[in-house]
Amino acid sequence: MEVSAEVRWFWDTDVPPKLNDWFVNSPMHPFPAGGEELREDVYLYDPKQVELGVKARGEKPGLEVKGLVGRAGSLSEGAFRGEIEIWAKWTSRALTLPAATIVTSKARWLRKFDTGEGTPREIELNAEGKPVREDLPVRGCNVELTTVKTDDGKVAWTFGFEAFGKLDEVCEQLRAVAASMSARQPPDFGHPSLKSYPAWLAEGDKGNHRTSKH
Repeated sequence: MEVSAEVRWFWDTDVPPKLNDWFVNSPMHPFPAGGEELREDVYLYDPKQVELGVKARGEKPGLEVKGLVGRAGSLSEGAFRGEIEIWAKWTSRALTLPAATIVTSKARWLRKFDTGEGTPREIELNAEGKPVREDLPVRGCNVELTTVKTDDGKVAWTFGFEAFGKLDEVCEQLRAVAASMSARQPPDFGHPSLKSYPAWLAEGDKGNHRTSKH
């Protein structure tokens, strides 16, 4: 089981115009963002479920099952404001998706921080979003900007923090990385919606079930 603390925002129109430039290659950051990673994820179609996500991730075998465990206070760091959610994730090669699915196409830009030594330290990433000079951290935080499209025509941008590691540490890790990113002078966020991927996918008219390839 993997545990994470997360905050995520969605824009159902274009992302604020300065946010993409700031996140990808602003001189305020020590490195350019990793990516742009292009990926297709296939999610379980369950329009009434906003606390559980089941997906086939890219070309990886098996399924990821991710569930909301609880909420753990608020994040308030400049533009980064929202309720922190605790999620747990399991991976299984024995599970398969049913016929009803939603296919998403994602282009993601990523920044990754190592939080194992207290003060967050950003890791240089390559074009695939992998560390250039070191191993993946055991404790850390992903910060990502993603554009996502579904096979029924829904399009959005999303920005999120995902701190990973020990249950009793992930919230403080997230806050520390958000403070570090806030010090880099992000632009105004406008008026995004605060929600998870399962909550976003559950919105709208998805009456047409899809046939899964998995």
